[in-house]
Amino acid sequence: MGEVLILEKKVNYLPGTDYDGLWKKIISELFEEFILFFAPDLYETIDFGKGIVFLEQELHKIIIKHKKGKRIADKIVKVSLKNGEEKYVFIHIEIQEKQDPDFSKRMFTYFYRLFDRFQENIYSIAILTDLSKSNNSEPFQYSFYGTELTYRFNTYKFNEADIPSLKKSTNPFAIAVLAGIYLHLTEKNYQKRYEVKKKLLKEFILSNQNLSSNYAEALCYFIDYLLYLPGELTKQLTKELFIHIEKEANHMLYSEELKEAPTFAEYLKTVKEEGIEIGIEKGKMEEKRNLAAELLREGFSVEKVAKMVKLSIDEVKKIKKCVNN
Repeated sequence: MGEVLILEKKVNYLPGTDYDGLWKKIISELFEEFILFFAPDLYETIDFGKGIVFLEQELHKIIIKHKKGKRIADKIVKVSLKNGEEKYVFIHIEIQEKQDPDFSKRMFTYFYRLFDRFQENIYSIAILTDLSKSNNSEPFQYSFYGTELTYRFNTYKFNEADIPSLKKSTNPFAIAVLAGIYLHLTEKNYQKRYEVKKKLLKEFILSNQNLSSNYAEALCYFIDYLLYLPGELTKQLTKELFIHIEKEANHMLYSEELKEAPTFAEYLKTVKEEGIEIGIEKGKMEEKRNLAAELLREGFSVEKVAKMVKLSIDEVKKIKKCVNN
């Protein structure tokens, strides 16, 4: 089984900002969580314990050579299924700046090229980040004197996302989607973006005791560069966030030597490289157990919960017994 993923974005982008690269980076770093959030049915079939292998060069030969002049970030990932088979997950990310009437046709074109090359089942999903109601998500249809074809694919539309549910989700890509939504909503108001960005970084990452350090670092980088702020607002936000961290860590972190870091993500990296514990990953056992119990009530398997909250399978089994009683 494979997956083709198209990420369509419609926004007035800032020159030099690598939006496709940001999505590509966070998908690479949090691939399992990405699949769990956007393709939970596919997630159930993959054995992540056997590892994954990224093979971008293979996809480059198939698709990129046909996309001259387009901003794209493609991935092909080799995975193992729980039934023992080895398959590929195909991910195509494209930055689009206007509505494309040929979008569904292009989805079909990617599908048949990949299918012809790999001869594998392909799970297709398009992630549409445009907040307008005119997303191109209709199936591709072809008909010519009795020869007919209909190609349908899955979609995730930012304009239909439920923001309260995203805020409650334990998956880091819920926060990434929130950031993508706020990118559009604050397009012409940097002061509003400042407040939104501060809230995302402060409340959903730095103060989230259930968020692992890997999640926190990846999300900090993604949000920091996606939600661009002018220089002075960036410095102001960096200082405010580290004052928040200092209060929780109970020691001084913000110094004259470090304050020139260009973004909060770079500042965070510098502080960590100096060996200062900032308290992002608190990992309190009781909090992990509470989160595990919540996930078990939602129907997640013992194995999946153990991976998500970083507890042993035996510990999760004990929690499940308590939940069922």
